[in-house]
Amino acid sequence: MNFSFTETQETLRKEVRLFARRELAPDAAIRAKEAAIDRKAYQKIADMGLLGINLPEKYGGAQGDWVSVGVVNEELAKVDFALASVARLQLMFCHLLMLGSEEIRQEWIPAVIRGEKLMAMAVTEPDCGADASALRLRAIRDGDCYVLDGEKTSVTIGMQADGCLVWAKTAPEAGAKGVTLFLVPLDTPGIHKSNIKDMGIQSVGRASLIFDNVRVPAANRIGNEGEGFSSALNAFDTARIFLGLESVASAEASLTQALAYAKERQAFGQPIIKFQDVSHTLAEDVTRITAARWLAYHALWLSDQGLPRTKEAAMAKWFGVDAAIQAVRHSIVVLGHVGFSEECSLEQRLRDLIGWEIADSTPGIMKMTIARALEKTAEPF
Repeated sequence: MNFSFTETQETLRKEVRLFARRELAPDAAIRAKEAAIDRKAYQKIADMGLLGINLPEKYGGAQGDWVSVGVVNEELAKVDFALASVARLQLMFCHLLMLGSEEIRQEWIPAVIRGEKLMAMAVTEPDCGADASALRLRAIRDGDCYVLDGEKTSVTIGMQADGCLVWAKTAPEAGAKGVTLFLVPLDTPGIHKSNIKDMGIQSVGRASLIFDNVRVPAANRIGNEGEGFSSALNAFDTARIFLGLESVASAEASLTQALAYAKERQAFGQPIIKFQDVSHTLAEDVTRITAARWLAYHALWLSDQGLPRTKEAAMAKWFGVDAAIQAVRHSIVVLGHVGFSEECSLEQRLRDLIGWEIADSTPGIMKMTIARALEKTAEPF
């Protein structure tokens, strides 16, 4: 058993940490309140080669592993939560696109890795969230095209994206086996966007997309008909791990801030870190965040080994986000009136994290996923 990162991963962490602090940190608070992501800042991430860490070299990737992606994601999210989430989303998009034709891969993946295109993924519908088999958006074959009709909602970065992976029903009577995945450029006629105003992660944003008789070339189908449900489940697992890790990173930054303040702030003639209420609260939060961090990296390690990780992904997401929300709330209390101010980054982090508590399924769904796995085994450990 080895709990250390490789020399290559440690070097990568140092490089990304230095880059994030030097290039992203100075204006991070300003960017967090903007209505769209800063494309210049995002381009810096792309220019560092951080959008294709574990993608094939032939498309511009670095041929790395999922743990290395986690290292990058964690360091970026400590400094800029929104940009880290967008970078991770682009990588996930590219991995799903690997299920498509070589022509599709060559057209889109290198452009995404270079930062030239922003992509979204659309699973959720107004009446369908975690149950991807219950989708209603239809895709009907018509010659060399499919015609898409229906609505998607809660599409992350949907207002800014150039294209979108859309899960649709090609055989409604087939349930989960009737779900198919399509790549849809968002300038295709018949697509109507509407913005969703959120309490957090404002620069990324979400959108509702209405598909009204949208014609998509059959060549843009990703994989075979009926294979979209399994790709959705795999995407859920990957996203959940990173939602947990991004949350951990936000908590790490918050606890570092709270600890520094507690060592400097004087009350009754001594630093407030000397008071048990403060020091024990920080001790508990650091312990939970350390545990959550290793849950996420364990799930990424399982991904690299090609082993099942659905249960572990659910654990990483549920526990990681929950522990992070507690840690940020406690950090606000440690800073007192300073922490409650909009001048402080803690309130932004708390609002962002509440979004991650909901994203890619609620805590209840995560617990249900874990419980179902437990039902199938006599030994849970």
